[in-house]
Amino acid sequence: MIKNILKTYGYSLKFQQNRPAIQQISVLPSGIRIFTEQTSFPFHSDIGICFRAGLRNELPKEKGALFSLNQHMYHISENDCLDNFESTLRTGCMLEQIYDQEFTYWKCSFIQEDFAHIIDVILKLALTNKVISKETREQFRFFQEQNRLAPKPTPVEEVIRQAAFKDQPMGNSKHQHKILPDQQSFSSFQQEMLTPENLIIGYSGIWSHEQFRDFIERKLVDHQQFFQRQLRKQKKAVFVPNTFVETSSAKQDVDIAILFEGVEFSHPDLTKLHIINQIIGSSSSWSSGGPGKGMRSRSTLNLMQKIACVEQAGGVFQPFIDCGIFGMRVGGPQNTVKPLYECLVQEIRNLLIPMSDEEFERSKNISNTLIQINLEKQADKLEESVKNIFNRGTPNTQDYFKQVSQVNKDQIHETIRRVLFTPPTVMVTYYYLAQYYGQTRERIPDHKETSKLITQI
Repeated sequence: MIKNILKTYGYSLKFQQNRPAIQQISVLPSGIRIFTEQTSFPFHSDIGICFRAGLRNELPKEKGALFSLNQHMYHISENDCLDNFESTLRTGCMLEQIYDQEFTYWKCSFIQEDFAHIIDVILKLALTNKVISKETREQFRFFQEQNRLAPKPTPVEEVIRQAAFKDQPMGNSKHQHKILPDQQSFSSFQQEMLTPENLIIGYSGIWSHEQFRDFIERKLVDHQQFFQRQLRKQKKAVFVPNTFVETSSAKQDVDIAILFEGVEFSHPDLTKLHIINQIIGSSSSWSSGGPGKGMRSRSTLNLMQKIACVEQAGGVFQPFIDCGIFGMRVGGPQNTVKPLYECLVQEIRNLLIPMSDEEFERSKNISNTLIQINLEKQADKLEESVKNIFNRGTPNTQDYFKQVSQVNKDQIHETIRRVLFTPPTVMVTYYYLAQYYGQTRERIPDHKETSKLITQI
């Protein structure tokens, strides 16, 4: 069977010039979706197994389930981790399992000679219920002790989600969820979130969608236990306007963010907010933007280069399946809270002022460049296509450029006004020992006062 598939693929190093990529989707009787993409260079293949199950799906008792899954990527039973790792390594390939707020994704790049072996291994590792080993629990106790002695601050991007969604699961932090749950809770997450109807298997670099689909269907016969899993219902995340203050012993400076309700992936304004985010840009004390990547952005020109207390600044743009966050943030020394807040409010207000044609066209060019960079590798494009099926109902990534080209300045200004005239969330993070160093915290306006300052004409 494998020889026939490879023969059908046209196993060759020859580049098929001007051969258009052909994308196809099938749905198996179990509800599993199969996505394939035929490419111009069939020698190199990528596979991705994606579950719509991320940090937002961890219940309080399941905290750390995805971290544990990642730590047991090669584990099936107590003693087979090394065997699974070595069997993969012998092919010259490396499996990787990543996760974020909404997805868990296994991926691997390989040559087609290793097709059958890689499919066997990745299906076994992704579909079999995992057990937390004794060795992992012992090693984790050492990890916890090291982290207690030298704590690391929660990344600002994760604090932003906590501020925008408060106590909702969407605010779950990867940094704070690096723990091991009990085995019953770990198994519960796998049984109720890693399910057939929540799964897409993607393959790029293939020549026959039908033969690949049939091959996967036969392989799935060996995983009957997987088909007993039942998906639990999920709640929609809701943006919550509020004033969010966090203190941390691991943080030596202050971060301030003003956040607004953004949009989900399928929303028509997604591309417009992406372009606005490029207008704002991102800068920090050690990287103020290279040519074409941010040195002309507003965070560099108006904040980093003009206001001494600003050590970092940038836009906030986090879209999800059913919600989103948009805004701006600044960071600097603890004793500059008030000027940091004031310059942030003023820069957000500046978004309401009509922009030049040059700035608008530059932001569209940067948007297209970032899209090209992020889709340059076949593996990254496959991952984007598979997640697009969940996010937007289509794997197509080529329409990104068309969507950017169709945006005009009037639409940008209309979107800005719509977003900025909604109730915001104000986020502030402090170093909690500041009081012992003679530093006092200056009060800044709450989210209601901030909304008035931004929208006053």
